[in-house]
Amino acid sequence: MVIYLDVLAAVNGAVDYLLLLATARLAGLFPARRRLLGAAAAGAALAVLSVLPGEQSALGPVLALLGGALLPALAFGFDRARLPRLTVLFFLTAGACAGVVLALAGWTGALLRVGAAYYLDVPLRVVLPAALLCFAAASALFRGGAGKNGGERPSEIVALDYGGRTARFLLLCDTGADLCDPLTGRPALLLDRTAAARLLPESLAPTLRALRADNAAELLAALPPDEARRFRLLPYRAVGQPAGLLLAFRPDRVVRGGKDCDLLAALLPEPVAGGRYDGLIGI
Repeated sequence: MVIYLDVLAAVNGAVDYLLLLATARLAGLFPARRRLLGAAAAGAALAVLSVLPGEQSALGPVLALLGGALLPALAFGFDRARLPRLTVLFFLTAGACAGVVLALAGWTGALLRVGAAYYLDVPLRVVLPAALLCFAAASALFRGGAGKNGGERPSEIVALDYGGRTARFLLLCDTGADLCDPLTGRPALLLDRTAAARLLPESLAPTLRALRADNAAELLAALPPDEARRFRLLPYRAVGQPAGLLLAFRPDRVVRGGKDCDLLAALLPEPVAGGRYDGLIGI
């Protein structure tokens, strides 16, 4: 049998991209497309390696497991709090896809897998519309379901703009999240520092990494002057914790429920609900 490596790489790159995108939507995440594309390209490279002469039987299972562990990390980041959950979700999504592919192969008699890689022995004009239809159906039925813990807790998708960058965040709605600026009365939402890194410029990455519950004032004093103008300190008090200060910034725009909102964004040093949400917002 002749295997065209360019076809195999293209097919597996597309499949991995759709699997990662489905995983993100199920978890209620909106990662940068370039990260998904980079991870999909790595998956395509692993697929090509798995069918090299003499390596198909030896490396196939190993590369499949490696890809399952590596691709979510590349696509969603090395966040210890939520990466294990996203990896399991990716394995489940990929397993469901593989089961459908095996069923289609048995039904049609077409060659759809070679070793640990997908390979299409049917016209792309048939496969691509079917794949897009399945993805659209899954997105409509389950969008954000895994990320919202089965829909048991209310949450919202909120979009923030800052310095020409835009990011969307899955925020847990909390009646106790009533943080506000004591001087202006402007309310604030709360963002996990890892999630905030998707919005804030790279120059602030060291500040986000260093953020703790007790050093917000110190980090504010160390900010560059052009960024320090956008930041401030907000006092807070939580149940069972001593009062403290949170480092907060003023976004260029906040869109909640399709409407612009005048909100600050305070940074949390710890993940929310084990990393299932990007932050908190008041109801």
